[in-house]
Amino acid sequence: MNNNHTRTLIHIFIIALAVFGGSTLNARFYHAEHSLGPTGLYGITSATNIKIVKVEDKSPGVGKIKAGDVIVGAGGKQFEKDTRTELADAIDAAETDAGKGHLKLMLDGGKSVTLQLKVLGSYSATAPYRCAKTDAIITQTADYIVKSKKYGRGGMNIGLLGLLATGEDKYIEVVKKVIHSAAWAKPNVKFDLTKNNKVWYLAYTTILLSEYYLLTGDKYVLPAIEANAIAAAKGRDGGGMWGHTTAGTEQNDNKGTLHGRLPGYAQMNCTSTPMYLGLILADKSGVRDPEIQAAIKQLHTFYSSFVGRGALPYGVHNPFSKAYDDNGKGASLALAFAAGGDKKGTAFFSRMAVAANKGLERGHTGHFFNQLWTGLGANMSGPEASVAFFKETRWLQTLNRRWDGNFTYDCCSYKNGIYTYRGMSDAGAHLVNYCLGRAKLHITGKGADKSIWLKGKAVDDTIALASLDISGMSNKELFAAFGHEMPQVRGGALWTLRSKNHSYLPQINKMIKNGTPEERRSAVGYFGYKCPPEIVKQASKDLADVMNNKDEDFYLRASAASALAMSGISAYPYYQDMLKMIADDQPKDKLGHLDEAVGRGLSFLCADPFKAGLVKDKKLFYTAARKLIDHPRQSGRGSGLTMIEHMPIEDFHYVGDKIKYIVTDLDRNYHSYHGQGPRTGAITVLANLKIEGGIKHAFAAFDQEGGKYGFKIRMLMAVLPKYGGSAKHALPRLEKMNITTGRFAKQWGAMIKTIETGDASKMVSFDEAMKAR
Repeated sequence: MNNNHTRTLIHIFIIALAVFGGSTLNARFYHAEHSLGPTGLYGITSATNIKIVKVEDKSPGVGKIKAGDVIVGAGGKQFEKDTRTELADAIDAAETDAGKGHLKLMLDGGKSVTLQLKVLGSYSATAPYRCAKTDAIITQTADYIVKSKKYGRGGMNIGLLGLLATGEDKYIEVVKKVIHSAAWAKPNVKFDLTKNNKVWYLAYTTILLSEYYLLTGDKYVLPAIEANAIAAAKGRDGGGMWGHTTAGTEQNDNKGTLHGRLPGYAQMNCTSTPMYLGLILADKSGVRDPEIQAAIKQLHTFYSSFVGRGALPYGVHNPFSKAYDDNGKGASLALAFAAGGDKKGTAFFSRMAVAANKGLERGHTGHFFNQLWTGLGANMSGPEASVAFFKETRWLQTLNRRWDGNFTYDCCSYKNGIYTYRGMSDAGAHLVNYCLGRAKLHITGKGADKSIWLKGKAVDDTIALASLDISGMSNKELFAAFGHEMPQVRGGALWTLRSKNHSYLPQINKMIKNGTPEERRSAVGYFGYKCPPEIVKQASKDLADVMNNKDEDFYLRASAASALAMSGISAYPYYQDMLKMIADDQPKDKLGHLDEAVGRGLSFLCADPFKAGLVKDKKLFYTAARKLIDHPRQSGRGSGLTMIEHMPIEDFHYVGDKIKYIVTDLDRNYHSYHGQGPRTGAITVLANLKIEGGIKHAFAAFDQEGGKYGFKIRMLMAVLPKYGGSAKHALPRLEKMNITTGRFAKQWGAMIKTIETGDASKMVSFDEAMKAR
């Protein structure tokens, strides 16, 4: 298979994983041992027993249970199928007035022991709203934070945020004293914009100080709010996003300019969404600056594009269509949308958070932010939704709650007998959620829009989505789910139905024309990635009608074009229409989604349009290619370069200036740039046409500050073999790099051999290539 076509298939497969794969916990951050709540016990759990591995000093478990014991039941019942939830229920029952704090545990071998827990009362039917037990937990957790002074890590003082959320004067006074004595909140705090400042700290400090000001009116913090917010806004990249850090003006080859590039993997939604929230709260605090306003507008444009389409991915990628949330990113976005007055965005992402009630222990590098944000986001759907979410997730809160008022975290680091997420305030994260019923902060529901609240059956249905078994649905049920409001349900339904016998094809074809907006998305998507070409072919005319109708939603048009591309050679007659779609202006498509999707479809449809005879109108073809090569996203640029990979040298003048622009890589307005795909594509064009300069630009890309080392190595291994013996002058440097072990060693060695044994070709200069006709 053509290498280019292979790359396209891999790219589409990766997208499919993002869309349908959901989020899982990275194995290296996982701990088999679990906290067992206020017992002070830790154990390895199975479906029907728990093997104890640790008993905390001074805890209720001391002297009653030892490491190595196996618990087989709790509360007078043997475990049946889920030890953790069943133990949590027994703990909650023991903590009631009737239970008197007595937790009976059954051990393997017939022995039983009783632990003495604190009596906290019973949860009300409306917990965490109007609930005495919730209030008791709030008090003991807040008291622990005050006594321990464990407010958080660096600028992420989530413990202080928890104290604020109580709304109680005695705790707010503690927050005031800490803030007034902290260097990070001083009125003269400054940030060096030439450096990469930590966005984690900027975001959470801005949220904390803004919520503090909006609650207390203490103007002392306004200068610090302004300093943090402006530093963040000026440090956003060209697409308006952040990574672990800001884009320092003298870092990452930014050459003194604002809004340059971010280091490493670049954009991350897990920092960008709380920073977005922080900027909106700063704006609510009266902090005004053109950079802040521009950042808020830019972020809203980006994030509103996900509404109705799926969950947030890692960075600037396509939406997830399976996971309802990933480590709280969507939930924190719901809060940002709520604070900014976007009803539609708030409703969508808040309901997604409600539906994510079974996924709180999943997340990239751990799930701490799931436990912080997801309940808060769900609360934006109203008290009924919040109460239902709390009932579904309360067991985990119970098992994370320690006997001394603190909370634990079953992941990442285990230090000094305490499970914690990198020194964060786990107590603060849980405390904020327990305080939802008080609604003292914007993030806990202050000023919430009641018009989008879920009630009654809508709450039950949304909660139930977490347990929905799409694979067990009948064909009729699957077809009916094509109109579901949640993209995760629609996507799962169409994939499952498509895996069967295609018996609903006539109805699906009809739905393309006459369905609701959601049904039409599903019907078109049915013929997308992995649909057999012979099936796609049956819907070609209907798909083409959607694709060519400029009055249609541009996402639907792009989906139709992508689906047509799946049918292979039979879709060649539509190639020119797809070129026209790209060449046309799309004023409503501010982020270039249509061009990106159609360009990817073109690459899949035909790896070599020159050989296939599809370059019938050179002006149209190169207009589309040039537009794609200018795309703000690297995948769009890559598709444009894929189109021209096999062009003849006499056509080079159509795109030579764009090739030079890509290989010199000076643009700082790109929305994604961490990979080397576009540069690889541009240098490949130079190599294929035997144009000088490609090797020089490849090493310039490798030496450039910023970007991931592994991506750069792959770029060298992709392009240098194409030069064969013409790259022999580069061998000394390649050999000096000495990549003889590790994951790249085999491919690196093959590259060296190809260069050593290859014949040198006659090369032409760039200027000569531009003059070729």
